[in-house]
Amino acid sequence: MKERLLYIDVLRGIAILIVIYSHILLFCVGYSETSALTNFLRLYFLNGFFFISGFMAYKTFTPNLLEMLKNLWKKIATLLIPTLITGGLYSAYVHENPFYFLADSAKCGYWFTIALCIMMSIYTIEDFLLKKIKNRYLQSAIIFFVAGLIYSCHKTGMVSTAWADYLLLGGTSYYFPMFTIGVLCKKHIELFHKYLDIPLVKTSIFLIAMFGALIGHIPLLITSITVVISTYFIIKDILNNYPEINEFQHLPPP
Repeated sequence: MKERLLYIDVLRGIAILIVIYSHILLFCVGYSETSALTNFLRLYFLNGFFFISGFMAYKTFTPNLLEMLKNLWKKIATLLIPTLITGGLYSAYVHENPFYFLADSAKCGYWFTIALCIMMSIYTIEDFLLKKIKNRYLQSAIIFFVAGLIYSCHKTGMVSTAWADYLLLGGTSYYFPMFTIGVLCKKHIELFHKYLDIPLVKTSIFLIAMFGALIGHIPLLITSITVVISTYFIIKDILNNYPEINEFQHLPPP
């Protein structure tokens, strides 16, 4: 039997539903106008996905070199290779040139899994190297610093170059901080939940999210982080208020 965090599954489900809603609105209905509600929802779904991916990527055990290489290959085999094959075939069928897929900054819509594979690979290497440091907070500081360096690439002209499109530097650098925050929240989950249990902290995060999403004047990255964290503690609190729903759900292994 496998243990799963129910609130993480719910958060993932919410993100999936918002993706469906947003894509139907944009690509099926062709509705180009937006609204405050739609903007708020879109602040969550991609940021939420990458946060959850980072949250679930963290493991407490220390991998050896062989395990690290196996983990890297697993990410490549399950995320990168199928995406490249599918995207290449689609590109060849539609554009008669399979290399169009590689040159496209959005990878014909398949950029998400490639960016996730890159993020997972970066973190797998980070985790292997930093587990040699005994101080967990120093580990986290280095992980956060690396995320800041990668995010800084998004603020430069590098993301608009052709080679950056091939390497998907734009999407990866922009969302890597959310992935990293997910890792750090899981790594220090007891401390994370301790502060989220403080009413003033919850209220502050929620107000920043609402103000930034609906009014603006707050950096988009800060707004995105507070929207994701607000959704996290709202869903977690709702589930915890029902004693018949256990936080850990026992599900059969896949």
